[in-house]
Amino acid sequence: MKKAFIKGTIIQFLVLAGLWLILSGKFDYFHVTIGFLSAALVTLVHLRLNHHLYFRHGIAQVRPLRLVKMVFYIPWLTWQIILASLQVAYVVLHPKIPINPSLIKFRTKLPNVTAKVILGNSITLTPGTLTIRIDNDEFIVHALMDASATSIIDGSLPFQVAKLYQRRPSTVISEVKILRTTKGL
Repeated sequence: MKKAFIKGTIIQFLVLAGLWLILSGKFDYFHVTIGFLSAALVTLVHLRLNHHLYFRHGIAQVRPLRLVKMVFYIPWLTWQIILASLQVAYVVLHPKIPINPSLIKFRTKLPNVTAKVILGNSITLTPGTLTIRIDNDEFIVHALMDASATSIIDGSLPFQVAKLYQRRPSTVISEVKILRTTKGL
């Protein structure tokens, strides 16, 4: 595990430094030095965060991400974001603004903390939804309208996140409760 961790840290540094060089487009001594120092600083901060967040709870919290599945997840999430953007644009442009805000409370059976963070960020990235709170396995999400919450309620979004870590995830969400806030404006 330690060898893989060191290898991952080196790869992270090289990717960050390479990204800096590509995006800056300047290869003089000053810019290359600043790029490598920035990559080293970000890598060191990330190491400290990893140690604090993961290793105090033991290695069991760190499970390898199935990178091949990430190749499928990112386009799927992008498509969900596009669909949700169109739905929100319709609601905003509609003369009556047909919103139906609600809070969705549910529990997940995701394998680790990182999977929960990915789910929370994916929900927040999708227009019309916002992750308000993650407490252990319990999520609270605000949805602008019913269509915004569909992929959460039917479990498709949490299932896609679970597939990043598990070959055949079972039921990923349970105890779904929908709390209506105000009806319309």
